[in-house]
Amino acid sequence: MPLSLFTLLLCISWQTAFADNTEKFIDKIVLSFYVSPEGNDSNAGTKEKPFQTITKAQEALRNTKTEKEGDKEVHLLPGTYILTKPLRFTPEDGGTIDKAYHQVFYEGHDAVISGGKRISGFVPTENNCVVTDLPEVKTGLWTFRDLYVNNVRAVRARFPNTGFLRINKTGQDKRTHFFFQPKELKPVPDLDLVELVFLHDWSITRTPVLSIDTEKNKLTVPLQIGGDSNWGNIDHFEPNARYFLENSKSYLDTPGEWFLDQKEGKLYYKLKEGETADNINVIAPVASQLIIIEGTKTRHVTNLHFYNLKFEHSAFNEKSEKTYWGSQAAKFCEPVRRSSPNDKGKMFDYHFVDSAPAAIQWDFASNCTMDQCSFSRLGENGLWIGKSCYANLILNCSFEDIGANAVMIGTHNGNNTAKCNVISFSRITKPAQTLYGAVGIWIGLTENSTVDRCSIYDTPYTGISLGWSWNDSRTAAKENMVLGCHLHHCMLILSDGGAIYTLGRQPGSRLGFNNIHDIPKNNGRAESNGMFLDEGSTDFTIDYNLIVDTFQPPIRFHRAGKNLVENNFFAQNNEKPDLITYNNTPKENITLKQNKKENKDKIIEMFLNTIKNKIFDYRTR
Repeated sequence: MPLSLFTLLLCISWQTAFADNTEKFIDKIVLSFYVSPEGNDSNAGTKEKPFQTITKAQEALRNTKTEKEGDKEVHLLPGTYILTKPLRFTPEDGGTIDKAYHQVFYEGHDAVISGGKRISGFVPTENNCVVTDLPEVKTGLWTFRDLYVNNVRAVRARFPNTGFLRINKTGQDKRTHFFFQPKELKPVPDLDLVELVFLHDWSITRTPVLSIDTEKNKLTVPLQIGGDSNWGNIDHFEPNARYFLENSKSYLDTPGEWFLDQKEGKLYYKLKEGETADNINVIAPVASQLIIIEGTKTRHVTNLHFYNLKFEHSAFNEKSEKTYWGSQAAKFCEPVRRSSPNDKGKMFDYHFVDSAPAAIQWDFASNCTMDQCSFSRLGENGLWIGKSCYANLILNCSFEDIGANAVMIGTHNGNNTAKCNVISFSRITKPAQTLYGAVGIWIGLTENSTVDRCSIYDTPYTGISLGWSWNDSRTAAKENMVLGCHLHHCMLILSDGGAIYTLGRQPGSRLGFNNIHDIPKNNGRAESNGMFLDEGSTDFTIDYNLIVDTFQPPIRFHRAGKNLVENNFFAQNNEKPDLITYNNTPKENITLKQNKKENKDKIIEMFLNTIKNKIFDYRTR
């Protein structure tokens, strides 16, 4: 049986199992515990006398022996469960796959697992702002770059309030400074707290600011803008690149903005209409991770299932030297301070490191699920199905307002390859809210990853990214599929990507039956497309996709290998009439068969008539 067909059957079996709720397994349940924020860990863990912490229920599951084998469950009763450090699940916390097969369920009833801390004690101050003291911030024990007010991500005080500034010209070294438009920037008294956010085509730099010289109209940073690659130069993509500044009290001038004075330990917030110091619910993140599922190479965590839980308020992972040089999809370049300067006094070496650990991190896990769970207001990466994860399922979940990548599957280096994992019938919106170069779903060097009938929209950069190799050499990547997904309003801030983006050779992979629309004019130098098959992309079948309302051509290839494009439906764009762009790709590499183009209304009708009686063919070609 092809692996891809196996994953479909796996998905169907789990959907059937969870069609109503976990009560379907009641005849197999042999042990149940209950948890409530109002409970007590000295209780018996019954519904009438629940535990208070999830850790206590986890411990009880491990230590309680039962007369017969069967499934075990933990019910999280309504309320918010505050974490200051992540919950860790090892093979002892999961089910088994031997003759005494059983599963473990954590089921929520309006239960929120939060890494945040509620902040109170606000008093009115000038300019319709409120302020509160945070001693832990003043002593350096706590800091944060995200704040949520009444369940909405508040805006870190910034200049300008909306949109971006554009540099006037770059400096000679194209890294350490640039010149801004005359009188555009003003000195601020708390410059040591200010952060520059600089936009490259497909990524960003976040760096402290060393000086703002209003006589020379010059802004200087302490290290440099961009990592160690040439594309990090200030003027590499366009001569007048975009940027903005944030985190100064001087920028706190618009309702809904906030500023954290780390030196004085004070948090300021500018009230919106109808808000007062007494009626705002303010939460700042403390824990950078909420759930860690970690098995070993020889013993995976198996049959551990989470149902109807809400995960919120994880913290951003601060980078060394407070500098973030994004490379792509939240992977970044890190400065490493040298023990002794050399090479013309250079104080730092630079190397690329993996993306930060996710709020919910899985490694060496098999046959585990997240079903009808929500992930929102997370500081950096959301859910990462990582090392050697096999046959796991994310089903009917929602991801909204995520700082970096919402969902990640696999690894960057191809070691410990993840296989046969599925994300299905899920919704991803507003990822990459802090690191604009992140994506909705990132699939690395994996085998048989399937994205099935998901909805991805409102993304600053790419919607779904597959692959992590910039040439056509063979890697662990193969038989990856994006099928029946609805992707729209992607590429809203950055450029050189698409609703779907690919890299490298991926034999047997397929992009099919997807509905892609509303990909706007690129904001940087390079195109933004419905699909962009970038360097080394080879052995893809692209079929039965509807791509309309893309300012640039629906599909672009760049240094791509042989791929098949057939039975797709494109709307004719009069401004950009080409349907396919070949950047450094020989046209003979791309086989075109029976693709159709018409005006928008006509092509949609043709697409619907063609697929209405089709069942998705999930088998590899």
